[in-house]
Amino acid sequence: MTLPFWSIPADEVLARLGTTAEGLTAERAGAVLSDAKARGTLAASEPPAWRLLVRQFTTPIELILVLATVLSGVLGDWTDAGIILVILALSGVLGFVQERHASAAMKALLASVEVTAQVLRDGTPAAVPMDAVVPGDVALLSAGDLVPGDCRVLTSRDLAVDESALTGETFPVEKAPEAVPASAAVSDRTDAVFQGTHVSSGTATVVVVHTGAATEIAAVSSRLVSPTTPTGFERGMTAFGLLLARVMLVLVGVILLVNLVRDRSVLDSVLFALALAVGVTPQLLPAIVSISLAHGARALARKRVIVRRLDVIEDFGAMRVLCSDKTGTMTEGRIELGSALACDGVESSAVADLAALNAGLQRGWKNPIDQAIVRARPPEEDVVALDELPYDFQRKRLSVLTRRAGGAEPLMVTKGALSDVLDVCTHARTPTGVVDLSEVAEQVQRTFATLSAGGFRVLGLATRSLPADRLELTDESQMTFVGLLTFADPVKPDAPAVVRRLRDAGVSVRMVTGDNRLVAAHVAAAVGLDISRVWTGSDIDALDDAALAATVPTADVFSEMNPLQKERVVHALRSHGDVVGYLGDGINDAPSLHAADVGISVDTAVPVAKQSAAIVLLDKELEVLLRGVHEGRRTFANTMKYIFMTTSANFGNVLSMAIAAVVLPFLPLLAGQILFVNLLSDLPAAAIATDRVDAHQIERPQGWDTRLIARYMVVFGALSTVFDLTTFAVLRWGFDADATDFRSAWFVGSVLTEVGVLFVLRTRRPAFRSRPSTPLVLISIVVAAVAVATPYSGVAGPLGLAAVPGPVLALVVLITLGYLVATDRLKKVFWRVASR
Repeated sequence: MTLPFWSIPADEVLARLGTTAEGLTAERAGAVLSDAKARGTLAASEPPAWRLLVRQFTTPIELILVLATVLSGVLGDWTDAGIILVILALSGVLGFVQERHASAAMKALLASVEVTAQVLRDGTPAAVPMDAVVPGDVALLSAGDLVPGDCRVLTSRDLAVDESALTGETFPVEKAPEAVPASAAVSDRTDAVFQGTHVSSGTATVVVVHTGAATEIAAVSSRLVSPTTPTGFERGMTAFGLLLARVMLVLVGVILLVNLVRDRSVLDSVLFALALAVGVTPQLLPAIVSISLAHGARALARKRVIVRRLDVIEDFGAMRVLCSDKTGTMTEGRIELGSALACDGVESSAVADLAALNAGLQRGWKNPIDQAIVRARPPEEDVVALDELPYDFQRKRLSVLTRRAGGAEPLMVTKGALSDVLDVCTHARTPTGVVDLSEVAEQVQRTFATLSAGGFRVLGLATRSLPADRLELTDESQMTFVGLLTFADPVKPDAPAVVRRLRDAGVSVRMVTGDNRLVAAHVAAAVGLDISRVWTGSDIDALDDAALAATVPTADVFSEMNPLQKERVVHALRSHGDVVGYLGDGINDAPSLHAADVGISVDTAVPVAKQSAAIVLLDKELEVLLRGVHEGRRTFANTMKYIFMTTSANFGNVLSMAIAAVVLPFLPLLAGQILFVNLLSDLPAAAIATDRVDAHQIERPQGWDTRLIARYMVVFGALSTVFDLTTFAVLRWGFDADATDFRSAWFVGSVLTEVGVLFVLRTRRPAFRSRPSTPLVLISIVVAAVAVATPYSGVAGPLGLAAVPGPVLALVVLITLGYLVATDRLKKVFWRVASR
């Protein structure tokens, strides 16, 4: 039996994979990738085109309609059956083309913010897309990196991996190259790292053993599929679908019963009822939604906002609470070392030199603070690093063991949050010598408070001489405090105005930061946030979830927060039913990005943060985010235009035909004619994504309101029915129209009213005061022309239509115009009442 890769030496793993510690050649990697695609062992990708096409015809109503149509053909009416099938095919192909185009547009956008892995190709580090990493690749990992597959550790340095996504373990797990027994559980395989996890600290070189469907996380997913929390948009779509289903069942059932009672053909009655069911259903809704979202994604990209998940655009516009760090969003993000101070608050070059050793010699993730120190003071060249204890969010310290050339005793230099550094110190170095920490503690705290209140971030620095060449966590004790480091990051000049504009747009901004409460309060006050209550991580820990949810809306500022506390704040805010966004770019932000309705990161974020986010900003600016919120609302508004328009128009038409089926001696339209009307009237909606949106529709967050949709459908559908019945009466008793003439005139009238009412219902303002987009106007004109021309064309006979006399056509146009004017007037009353 072949032993698993975690239980054998690393050299044997490399040999099995046909690779070396230098990685694969580009040519070999390409061949392995092609083979993996052929065998289907890669992660699931987008469905093939044929599957997307088939999906357009797999709704239950359409399948029943196809079956009934085929049955009609078998019974001898192949002409009508063929017409219905052709119309269904055209509708499906239209939906396929639109969804395919939307998918291609999204794929192109996502490529611009693709998450990559560092692998060795031809012995040289190269950035490779995650889905192009193959077994045999040797990957280089550091803090913040996503693990690109199930891998065997070859070398490591203080490597700790967050495996919570795979094992549920809260704390990072230490990893090392030494093999473990074959029977070891996933959580005990300390020489392996797995896809779906990320590096918390340290560095490593690993060889990729499994990717895609062969990984542990893929196996777990196949055994235990936990449903994801639906987004607000998904919940709205579900509620809307249930509403339509109820309406459809009632209407279709009544119509079918009436036709059967009147002894009409059973087959014709069934086809008529099914066609009406299709008619009341917005067949192109999935395609229209995809088009609108893809169009919104492209518009957002022009505003330097990249959407990684289309369904989040609607929630982006509906966002009512935004949690954000301060660095780079509310502040300039250009952190500079302000000063290096001794315990007495006086500038000290010795403290600056020690800080440079800690920041410049550490091997982990070079954060902006370390970079600022090194820019101001590069480390001395005759000092080397022997070992380090990487920073983590529990200790909030980073320790580096250094040695100066010449064989001096190693010196551990520790930098971190002041309180956490003081916790491991017993003494302090002053200009007069080393003293007990208690003698200077009060002065240090006063200096800290003064600097923090002035907006400076302040860190502590400590040292300890050690005889060993390796560090243990227990070595961070009995240290000597040597001084303070201050960092300046000024507030952006436009931040207060943007925060105010977000508030005016209905988005409440909350600062969630790991900085101390004094710095957080200083920056928050400068940008206009309420600092009457500044929460700390300790305050969060003191409350259970229920108490936190009850009190969290009262605060704008949360400081000294670790990742778990940030995540709890997000959950507490969401518990009030608000759509919550979270903006973060660090390793510690990943849990909160997952927990939020709208996870937002930036292109320069660590990979795990960027991968966790649904939206990626190409510039870390609140102004960019505000533009994105407006675009999300514009996209949602255009989607709702289609829903309001098509449900009310379809409901009105179906209700009209239901009544007509009772009072007329013939069916008002045949099944094929109904489907053709539905197809033509849906075509202009394909351009609804390009439409302009009135200013009031993007001023405040928008959301689904199924009750409002139902009222809208009934009110405007009823008005449509009044004018439809007027048309029926004039045609039947005024012009004595027979079945063919009646259907021909009503076919034209149906299309004209549905196309025309789109321009009225697309805005809450008077229709003539809101300018539609050019594509919408052009397509609507073409559809109206086709509808008028069809009864006079060569397809009229097969469709069961005939030329409409001039007076009848003029009357149909006149009634349509009257309907549009009445709808415009009713619209004003409806929205006035609805807004109360």
